[in-house]
Amino acid sequence: MKKYRKLLFDVDNTLLDFDEAERNGIRKVLEAYGEIPDEGKLALYSSINASLWKAYERGEIVRDTIMETRFQLFFDRLGKQINGQKAEELYRAQLDASAVMIEGAQELLDVLAPEYELYVITNGVSETQYRRLKTSGIDRYMKGIFVSEDAGFQKPRKEFFEYCFSRMEDPDPSGMLVIGDSLSSDIRGGNAAGIDTCWFNRKGESGMEGITVTYEIHRLEELERLLKV
Repeated sequence: MKKYRKLLFDVDNTLLDFDEAERNGIRKVLEAYGEIPDEGKLALYSSINASLWKAYERGEIVRDTIMETRFQLFFDRLGKQINGQKAEELYRAQLDASAVMIEGAQELLDVLAPEYELYVITNGVSETQYRRLKTSGIDRYMKGIFVSEDAGFQKPRKEFFEYCFSRMEDPDPSGMLVIGDSLSSDIRGGNAAGIDTCWFNRKGESGMEGITVTYEIHRLEELERLLKV
């Protein structure tokens, strides 16, 4: 395998366990509004939130629409009238404080940082992502951190990657590798930008038509071995 110089990491469910952070945040919101945080309600929120983020990735809505509507939509489905913005603020406070690392992430970054230029490429709210990266200590490994809110474009848009390239030294896509868990965001984005991709398929999901995966791993430790081949 050719030697990559720059490794571009997604954050949520690649380096940080967003699923667990989300579940904890939704539990707090449900409890605050007198609802039992059972699995059905957690799954309902996750479905609504995921559909909004997919629409954002497709360019159908702006990011603020997600923050302004997801809890209103969620509690409407539960048959309860609430102030969606207040619920969002409560959830955001919980999420900002969450920085649970994926198994093997710390060890992987320790090994890779001396040998490669590491970057973060993430969709999300800048203040939240920077805070979580700092709390977890991930920020100290990174040569650059690129968040969609700052870029004005989101993965998988080519413009997001052009924003990243404009802030890198020697931004040669042939020497880069995108690592992420999302086919529709990370891997499709790498395809659009002409960058090789590594799909972190932690959940054993199936591929998607029209998306090219250069490499596939199921545990982060596999990336270290892959890069040494």
